[in-house]
Amino acid sequence: MKLNIFLLLVASLLFSCSRYAINEDGTDGTDNINVYINFQKNAVGDILDIDYPVRIYCVDKTSSVVTDFNYLEGEGIVATLIPGEYSINAFLGIGEESYSKVNDISGKPIISVNGSGVSDIPLMAAHSSINLEKQTEINLIPSYIVASLEFEFTNIPSEVKKIQVEVSPVSCGYQIEGGFSDRTQAASLECNLNNGKWLSGQKFIFPAEGVKTSVIVNLDYGDEIKKYSYTFAEGLSVGQPYKFTGGYDEDLSMDGDFQISAWKMEEEIVMDFENEKPADDENDENEQDEEDEESDGSSFDEDIDVFYVETMPSANKIWGPFYLWKLEEIGVGEAQATIISPDQWYQIYEEGEAMEILNGYEIDGISGWRTFTKDEAQEFFKEFSTELDELNPYLEENGHNIFYTPNDNAGNRYLCDNGEYAFNMSGKIEIRPAGKTVKYYLRPVKIIGLKVKN
Repeated sequence: MKLNIFLLLVASLLFSCSRYAINEDGTDGTDNINVYINFQKNAVGDILDIDYPVRIYCVDKTSSVVTDFNYLEGEGIVATLIPGEYSINAFLGIGEESYSKVNDISGKPIISVNGSGVSDIPLMAAHSSINLEKQTEINLIPSYIVASLEFEFTNIPSEVKKIQVEVSPVSCGYQIEGGFSDRTQAASLECNLNNGKWLSGQKFIFPAEGVKTSVIVNLDYGDEIKKYSYTFAEGLSVGQPYKFTGGYDEDLSMDGDFQISAWKMEEEIVMDFENEKPADDENDENEQDEEDEESDGSSFDEDIDVFYVETMPSANKIWGPFYLWKLEEIGVGEAQATIISPDQWYQIYEEGEAMEILNGYEIDGISGWRTFTKDEAQEFFKEFSTELDELNPYLEENGHNIFYTPNDNAGNRYLCDNGEYAFNMSGKIEIRPAGKTVKYYLRPVKIIGLKVKN
């Protein structure tokens, strides 16, 4: 399945842990036991449209021996193993033309990108650990483990014969059991001339997260090569698409919806080559620009996911797949937003189960969800308990679950404070400890940062 993900709705966080349920005893007449593997979009069990081939690496926790299984489209995904403790590591879309399993310098097996460090195919992964004693079924929630790059240049002189882009550093690979290799390399890709534009198409790399990224564009005139550089101080992040645009005459901007399914919102980076300065001559200026960016700092806390938007959205409106409840401006073109998921669960929760569901929950590439805090519960009740006749139809017509009250012939208490307490949505606000034998609603909430693109 070839993804055209920039036409879909949104954006790592990395990969997701899973839960598994042991079924009845089952063997094939030997000591071997079957492990049945299912892939889901999210914690509520929506089925994932799998990108084949799928490769499963089962690592024996005692001996470190790796047993791998390969599956093509239409094949049941069943791994047969002897009893023991394993890490189960699934990779989706791992075609041999794009990816290979090699040993890192540490001796650990990693997945590397073939050729120049750039793939035409994205890669997803999911990981779980099991103590295999009986026939087992595992439900995995895969996430992208690559970043997406796309380059578009216009108004390039007609004398240019070739454009090559170098991106560094990128990671040399992704470890079988999760995490990127510490070794880095440079990735290289070419742009092709199409209707006056030089385009790379969508490419995928293993990002070296947390380090500044250098992008060097080589314009090959045949008899000479001119280089132009750009330093992205924030570095590249997994699950994040980036679109670099540039030209000789003016800065360029792209129109359209850059939200894509299972990814964060696209970040567009304008590369200005108007002054035609070689890369070496720009180093001092780039360093000064980076110092200026660092001195300006960010208004967001380090643990807040930040998304770039064309214009700042409004509070109490549907934004993408979410209900944007609160919006607090914290800087020029920056705001802190509280978003509420369209999904919710109504059930009895065992100790810690509610938070386990939220920890495994991901929608449009956004993870890290939680319950309402006690303060948020009081604020949400005060704002909406008498206004549900307006809020609920709005949510429903946009495909969101509504907030229930006793008049709906259902329980109306929602978990808050990490699932330890629950609050009601009608009458007088009551926040009481949550019981273990009654049903509650669980609604995911998250604070994110929004930043308007310059």
